[in-house]
Amino acid sequence: MVRRDWEALSGFEQPDALVSFLTAREGESHVKDGLLAGLVVLVQMGAAVRFFVALLWLGLWPGLDGVYRRCLRRMEREPAEVVSSIAASFMGLVVRVNLSSVQRVAATLVRGTERDALKAWCKEREEQRQRARLASLSEADGWEPVVQWPVPFVSRARSFNSEVEELRAWLLPLVGEDTDLVVSVLLREEDYVDAGASLGLAPAAVRKRVQRALERLRKMTKKLPEKDFLSQTGGKGCF
Repeated sequence: MVRRDWEALSGFEQPDALVSFLTAREGESHVKDGLLAGLVVLVQMGAAVRFFVALLWLGLWPGLDGVYRRCLRRMEREPAEVVSSIAASFMGLVVRVNLSSVQRVAATLVRGTERDALKAWCKEREEQRQRARLASLSEADGWEPVVQWPVPFVSRARSFNSEVEELRAWLLPLVGEDTDLVVSVLLREEDYVDAGASLGLAPAAVRKRVQRALERLRKMTKKLPEKDFLSQTGGKGCF
């Protein structure tokens, strides 16, 4: 396999020619996947790691640029921090990915990078919440109640992301495993391709699951209490 990929890569005299081929709309996807697989193998072999990682990064840039834009919108971080998080997730995935179980190399690297970057962000955010909670517990007087976590009924200015997270928590027991898809499509206005990318789902599957979840919610409408924050996030109109 390594020899085959070396031979394939040797057909490009300059690195920019390889990058141009990988990023062009033209060209058969299985050929591009073969080249990307060759680059991954070379990185895992430890051969000029920085050089071949750079080629992978540039060759997958159209997809990774989409990952960057979605992560920038969700993470609410500085652009440089988002790029750093994506780069770390990308490098980690390239080093450990098992190509023998991969059918689409490009899709695996792009979607896996987004999944890992968001997973790391969620973990860090949860750790920050835990630290904040411990700080609240340690600072509270014995007779004073501990500061409560925000709930959907609290009326004060909040960021869009915090509103979305509270709505997600409220929907979770109602929609279950389809909650993230509903939030992504209806509130974050992602298309079915982007919404399913981090979960490895096809657009048709995402559309079906979202429609199924909305149908369940419509049947529950009369049983659900009004929530002021739904109108702020746009959720009330959706349901």
